[in-house]
Amino acid sequence: MKLFKKKDIFTSLSDIGLIRKNNEDAVITINHPRNKKIKLLAVADGMGGHKDGEVASHFVTQSLKKWFNNESELTFASTLLTVSKIYQVIIDINNDLFRQESKKSGCGTTLTCAIVTEKDTIIANIGDSRAYSVYNGEVTQLTRDDSLVWYYYEHGTLSKDDLRFHNQSSLITKCVGRTYNTKPIISKISNSNYDGLLLFTDGVTDCLSDEKIKFLVSSGDEKNIASRIIHEAVYQKQADIVPKGTYFRDVKNGKDNASVALYMKSIQN
Repeated sequence: MKLFKKKDIFTSLSDIGLIRKNNEDAVITINHPRNKKIKLLAVADGMGGHKDGEVASHFVTQSLKKWFNNESELTFASTLLTVSKIYQVIIDINNDLFRQESKKSGCGTTLTCAIVTEKDTIIANIGDSRAYSVYNGEVTQLTRDDSLVWYYYEHGTLSKDDLRFHNQSSLITKCVGRTYNTKPIISKISNSNYDGLLLFTDGVTDCLSDEKIKFLVSSGDEKNIASRIIHEAVYQKQADIVPKGTYFRDVKNGKDNASVALYMKSIQN
């Protein structure tokens, strides 16, 4: 039987949603210009009102893109060096945004990014955008949210799925650009331990449970995963049952901008 190789799926998609007048999300998926096996994925969810959030998210993702394109591919041959570099680069970008924009307008942004090297994938996170892995059909969150409701979840007050219904779900405890020297949380996953990576802004994860994301990833054409997820988060009627209590609210699809960056590996049959 002839062997064939499916192509990698490496793409991003963003939707303005049904309520907001502008898209304050920014998303990038790029290959390193001198080594296509090295990849950068990033999503950022800006905040600050009017166009300030849009300025912040694009400033951060474009600054990250510029660094990545100019960095030697030899940097990414070492996991330790990659971790050290991305950690400092994000701090520097944070400080640049703080000096140039945030002092004037108070804008800021979340940032979740992943650098895929030939051996490992390094993930950096600030805020409540998220990274997930896909492995053998299972979907697992790789980042922790910098948010008040995540604190409740970690201390057993809320279940994971109830986070998105809580009326304080939008209160984040850390973001890029609002304070000086804000530091990302860095994690690592071996490339052999996942089949795919998914990065989302909260316009997706506030509307879709982890189980729903798993279903959308595993059903239908793999090429259309991003569009299925965005369509479900923005345009489909919410069918989840809202928890009882005064601290919970209905989730409205399309209430926010929704963005996804994904990398699904090729599979040999």
